[in-house]
Amino acid sequence: MPPFRLISRLLSKNLPFAVYRLPGTGEITFLVQLSQQENVFQTDKLANQKGFIIAPFDAYKTGEIRLIKPDIVAGKTKEYQQLLAAIDHLPDQETSFPQEQNFFIDKPAYLQQVKQLVSSMKKGKAAKVVLSRVLKKPLPSAFDFDTFFEQLEEKYPAAFVYFFHLPGEGYWAGATPETLLKQDDGFLETMALAGTRKLSSGKQMQPWGKKEKEEQAFVTEFVEKQIQNLGIENYEKKPVETLLAGNLAHLCTRFRFAVKGQETKTGLFAKALHPTPAVGGLPQRQALQLIEKTEKHRRHYYTGFLGPWQVKNQQHLFVNLRCARFLGNSMEIYAGGGLTPASLPEKEWQETEDKAQTLLSVVEKLRNFAP
Repeated sequence: MPPFRLISRLLSKNLPFAVYRLPGTGEITFLVQLSQQENVFQTDKLANQKGFIIAPFDAYKTGEIRLIKPDIVAGKTKEYQQLLAAIDHLPDQETSFPQEQNFFIDKPAYLQQVKQLVSSMKKGKAAKVVLSRVLKKPLPSAFDFDTFFEQLEEKYPAAFVYFFHLPGEGYWAGATPETLLKQDDGFLETMALAGTRKLSSGKQMQPWGKKEKEEQAFVTEFVEKQIQNLGIENYEKKPVETLLAGNLAHLCTRFRFAVKGQETKTGLFAKALHPTPAVGGLPQRQALQLIEKTEKHRRHYYTGFLGPWQVKNQQHLFVNLRCARFLGNSMEIYAGGGLTPASLPEKEWQETEDKAQTLLSVVEKLRNFAP
């Protein structure tokens, strides 16, 4: 973790910034915008952007994506020192927080929502629907965000780990396993990720069940169709694999194709993919209608997408899973799961509990070791 307690310093200046670590790497990058100017663009203009991309879930309706401009990008000790020098003379500014969610669902109500959606799917209204909920948890006094990020990125080395701040939007952090788009070495990659299983320490993993396999097949079929719809013919589809993310396992199918000749289509591809069936459902329109009718909370940036784009020769976008919003003395943890006609309400509730532990376990560790 970089020295100087940079997250705390940046938060005291109320600047837009993101700190992140790409999966499987050890380098932590700070990307800072030195003004509070709001930058918004349309999804299909992605190819022309440079900075840290943040798309809310409802970008599928509005097309609007936020951008943090890379006025300063620091990934090495010397660069951290330069960042510190650039911000230390700026005046401190108080952070303004948005309103918290006013709908926190309890277990009986969530189980009832699952039952209603399963009933709708059995009647043919959708094949899959992703239902989410929000958990509100208090934060320890004088919560240390620098230590929190350090613990988060150490615990989840295979995930995209991030912390970002947009003035007026609160602080967001997450550790997500799912790639939306990755452009590297002349190739563009994406993945179809679905099906979740908690790993038990010391026990051999059991074969995947029918429900998880069907759920993942829905997502794979959707992603492949979007690739074909954009006229991309020569693509590689890899065999289904098990992807580990902390104490959770998922089924994953990876796709890869050459970027040459497709450079201007990256924004269109992101627009076509979002929201994938892994965060919305299938058929897409019917599933999203059921979500709007059922969920009482706003997802905000949960199940949107984010990541560095054309920064340090990196172009990575990730689906924003396993995330939380921090508001003053509390945090809102977002968790969800894919429902099919074969879903069992109690099992679906437990899946959201397991996913919430991605961030909650780190907060609890800090609470236990607080002075």
